[in-house]
Amino acid sequence: MNNKKLIPFFLFLFFLIIYYFSSFSKVSFGDGIGFLLDVEKESFTDQATPLSHFLYLNTAFFLTKYCNVDSIMTMRLMSIVPAALSITLIYNFIKEFISENWIAISCSIVLGLSFTFWRSASTIEVYTFNAIWIIFFLIFSVKSLKSPSLKNLLLTGIFLGVSMWVHIQNIMLIPAYIVLIYQLRNSRKNIFISASSFALIFSSMFLVNYLADIHIKYTFLTGTGTWIEDTFKQGFSELLKDILKSFLFLVYNFNIFLIFIPWGIHEIFKNYRNLFPFIAISFLFNFGFATFYAVSDNYVFFIPSYFIIILIISLGIKSLNMKYNLKRLQFVTFLIPLFYIGSHRIASSLEATKAFQQEKAYKGGLSYYMLPWLHNNLGCIEFTLDNKQTNDNVEELRKQSLEFVQIREKYQNREEIMKL
Repeated sequence: MNNKKLIPFFLFLFFLIIYYFSSFSKVSFGDGIGFLLDVEKESFTDQATPLSHFLYLNTAFFLTKYCNVDSIMTMRLMSIVPAALSITLIYNFIKEFISENWIAISCSIVLGLSFTFWRSASTIEVYTFNAIWIIFFLIFSVKSLKSPSLKNLLLTGIFLGVSMWVHIQNIMLIPAYIVLIYQLRNSRKNIFISASSFALIFSSMFLVNYLADIHIKYTFLTGTGTWIEDTFKQGFSELLKDILKSFLFLVYNFNIFLIFIPWGIHEIFKNYRNLFPFIAISFLFNFGFATFYAVSDNYVFFIPSYFIIILIISLGIKSLNMKYNLKRLQFVTFLIPLFYIGSHRIASSLEATKAFQQEKAYKGGLSYYMLPWLHNNLGCIEFTLDNKQTNDNVEELRKQSLEFVQIREKYQNREEIMKL
């Protein structure tokens, strides 16, 4: 067997091990306890709303109920396995553009060790499961632009449609899909089949909600939060802060590798001009949405755009590698964890961060915000049962944690639950 064909497998195995050992020791803060509670109840959801994440939760329900997997282990696996698989898919995505294996491997590792993606793999969240469907869509879109066969276009429509059942944010990919359809408008039959498959899968969400007696608008709206309204209410200064924050996220995720972006953009525009509109629109709508969406944890919404960023970085490395021998750069990727550790130590030593560390001590202080791994973390269940106090609004988290504890007490004692 060709050793090169084993590269995706070894990437998967490498990151599966990393993500498993860096995964949460105790159920972490955030939306995870809500997902965990839903799965612990072992009740399938019949709602396709922005907060239900239909395919994600029902997959977890199935594993828990019919495969007899503990809910916590299920949710751990629902983060780390898709995350590791996503890195192998990113490798394949990059290989659609370049032939150099070492560049594709190195850039896949850069994404895999990026703060946002690593953190998503370390906690209970939907974003790594969502990543699989997005990357499949990107891969087959690129394949379609190279060769508009029925198979490529059909899978493009199917993966985009399925992705909507995981996270409704993926509607931000529809403009890119429209660009793809326009560019391939001469392949009318294949385009029609692709668009029909997408429309059928996507529109089924409305049918599911109709049968559940839920208004169609709640396919897109939560009905509880004011995030969309708050987004459009932002003033000019707030929008500038959003842009600055998105840039800082980029720096913390990709650090020195960002220097390759100008050459990567030039490379894709010069040698892949027919792919440039699709790639640009895929990036701009997702990055713009994540930048200005007025939620506190908007950093996770950048993940789809980071798939394009890492592609551009890989093309930049390829371009400069023709002039300079950059092969040693592949060893720099393994120093990325040291960047987080160093940044954390520097920030912890600053007097300006002392108040913030005390305020967020219940989560783990700066460690929670600056280190992507959650091994030996402080948990929300322990926080709730110890009735620890904070000025942050954690009432919903306490409520969900207590409800989870009440269910677990049917087969576990309080001391065991405290360790979860």
